Amino acid sequence: MNKGIIIVLSGIDGSGKSTISRKLSKDLIKDFNLETRIVWVKSLHTLAYLIYTFFRKTWGTEYITNPRGKIIEHYTTKWMKKLGPLWGFIEFLSVLPWILITLLYRLLGFTVICDRFIMDFLATVSLRVKNPFWPWKSIWGKTLKTLQRKFLIFHLKVTLKTALKRRPDIEYDLEEFKLLTALYRVLTNDINAHEILNEKTPIPNIIKNIKNTLTNKTN
Repeated sequence: MNKGIIIVLSGIDGSGKSTISRKLSKDLIKDFNLETRIVWVKSLHTLAYLIYTFFRKTWGTEYITNPRGKIIEHYTTKWMKKLGPLWGFIEFLSVLPWILITLLYRLLGFTVICDRFIMDFLATVSLRVKNPFWPWKSIWGKTLKTLQRKFLIFHLKVTLKTALKRRPDIEYDLEEFKLLTALYRVLTNDINAHEILNEKTPIPNIIKNIKNTLTNKTN
């Protein structure tokens, strides 16, 4: 297997990205003697988070009751939706350094495992700007969508019921979570991601599936 590749694991919260990222990293080190790095890229990074923190201190923290009945801090705030395209641009500027770090790791010869990446960014920002067509209509969304197609992407698919069982502290209300799931489904088809059902499939089988795909694609 070649060095210096980027492997993307995407999916809604509770789909198993972090668990599989850690296991996959260990297997690639053991089986192929690769040096790996795990990165986490989603949204609300750097500048966007600083602005969010400022507004939270100014106007207070926004809370919602999530589908499991828990009161959770709501990161998809009303003022983000009001800012609309401007907030999308702020998020775009904020995520660029993290994408560059990921590309730098690849240039240095590391195998980079992305526990969330551009597809996750596009889906969550679409919620924040209250525009499900943002990845297709905005220049920033279209630019990142084109870039995402250059990497090997695995979409870990689970049902809403499974996701909520695994992540009872989910940060969305039910309608947002349903929309997020639909966005992942459309983006998966649009960028030709490999879809893996992570419901009852044993993790070793999922890892084997990913490694087989990697071997076929990179050799």
